[in-house]
Amino acid sequence: MNTTTALLIFARTASEESKHKSFKASEAFFRYQNKKLLELAKTSGLDYFWVDESHQIGENFAQRYLNAIQFVFEKDYEQVISIGNDSPGLSLDQINQSVQLLKSRDMCFGPSQDGGFYLWGVKKAFFKKEEFQNFPWKTQNLLSVILTTLEQQSISVDYLQTLGDLDFREDAQHLLKNTKLSFTLKDILLQMINPKQNVLSLFQPHLKSKFTDVYYNKGSPKSCLIQTF
Repeated sequence: MNTTTALLIFARTASEESKHKSFKASEAFFRYQNKKLLELAKTSGLDYFWVDESHQIGENFAQRYLNAIQFVFEKDYEQVISIGNDSPGLSLDQINQSVQLLKSRDMCFGPSQDGGFYLWGVKKAFFKKEEFQNFPWKTQNLLSVILTTLEQQSISVDYLQTLGDLDFREDAQHLLKNTKLSFTLKDILLQMINPKQNVLSLFQPHLKSKFTDVYYNKGSPKSCLIQTF
């Protein structure tokens, strides 16, 4: 077990996230994501900390996020890997890769398509909270500004694959192109695009051509209880 590296999940509860998103099915999306992240954390082999809105401290996003990382470092960890809950493509592979990258690099990033990042791995010796507060957080040039600054300071950096995230309703269409997403998540994304559509409609042309004479009854939807985080 890795006892020098901790995983930080910096994410609001699903109900709180939905208050900041204007699209349909946002609460269902973040409920699904939060459950998935908890499962990833438990199987990662790392100590992990979940910091939601009830434990975040600061007047703006930068302060709350950086304070959360500082909080974990104060628990005597040498490395922190932080992740959020808006990138469905995030898997255990990226977490494991970041652990390996930090063995030879000072930091690592998982870039997101909007110009930010979905994962940040950083060593304690290179975490400068006061300086990092001045970065242009929540903007599309965040990562490029960070990387320019780190290069000037000769801080070594490596990268994971770029993933898409979900900030707006339009992002759901792009995320649906990821064939590795689960059936449940694809259905949630489709509900964002068109509340009257469900994931089975993606397969209807194929089903009709192959089973034209077969009676198909999808039955009543089954209800399920997903814990809210």
